[in-house]
Amino acid sequence: MANSPSNNDTSQKEMFKLLKIFGLTSLGLVLVLSLFNGHRANNSGEDPTFKIKDAGLLFFYNLRRIDYQVQRLTEAKIEIYTHSSFEKDSTQNTLLLDLILNKNKQTAFLYMKPQGVFLKSESLKLRNGKLPDQETLTLNIGTADRHIHLEASRKIAQWLQQEEGFVEVFSNNKWNNLFQNKNKKEAFNATFIDFLKITANK
Repeated sequence: MANSPSNNDTSQKEMFKLLKIFGLTSLGLVLVLSLFNGHRANNSGEDPTFKIKDAGLLFFYNLRRIDYQVQRLTEAKIEIYTHSSFEKDSTQNTLLLDLILNKNKQTAFLYMKPQGVFLKSESLKLRNGKLPDQETLTLNIGTADRHIHLEASRKIAQWLQQEEGFVEVFSNNKWNNLFQNKNKKEAFNATFIDFLKITANK
């Protein structure tokens, strides 16, 4: 009498068939969806918004770096640039904008760093001092999200670049000028513009 396949063998064959069908279906679905994707996928894991462009970096090193103080984290190949017009006195109530270059990943970031009494706050409420088109912005202190820092610094730079534009911060139950002198205002703008040039952003 011929040996008939066991129930276990039959179950394994059926399972293999199901897996094969599922695998082919998944592959087909991926291919179909890819036809509707008009943008090339970024498989590098790095947002091109922050990618350093060689020409921009060369321009910064040759012409702009002289205006900055630099802190180097050698092991991580990270350089942190702070415009010289920003006062490093930690008691000054202001908002610094650092330009951070990561040579390992060839990326650049902006990081806003509050000083003075603002360090004790969980968030800063800001507004442009130019009426009648007044806008507000809430900045969460200590957030590490580079997109948040970029968009917030972009908005602040837009306010500062308006004719006679300035930025106010809500502190001690009233609105106060965030950048008390022209140098700090120009330092913020210059840092933001240098980031755009390094990354070839607009």
